[in-house]
Amino acid sequence: VAQAAGAPTINYGNFINALISFVIVAIVIFLLVKGINRLRQPAEEKKPEAPSTKECPYCHTTIPLKATRCPNCTSQLEGG
Repeated sequence: VAQAAGAPTINYGNFINALISFVIVAIVIFLLVKGINRLRQPAEEKKPEAPSTKECPYCHTTIPLKATRCPNCTSQLEGG
């Protein structure tokens, strides 16, 4: 009645309604994103690959696994 007469009013009911709506939408979006992340997680896990390099026992540089001689120190490697 007061609002129809042009008097200023405090509309706390509208504020509470907007607040409850915001909280409900926020919870739904949070649960949706959490569910999507849970589905994506197994696809992102990668199994470790077999090593393709080894370390030279003499100069400690990285060399290919199949190398029989170190290209840096020219040492003959065992078990090539």
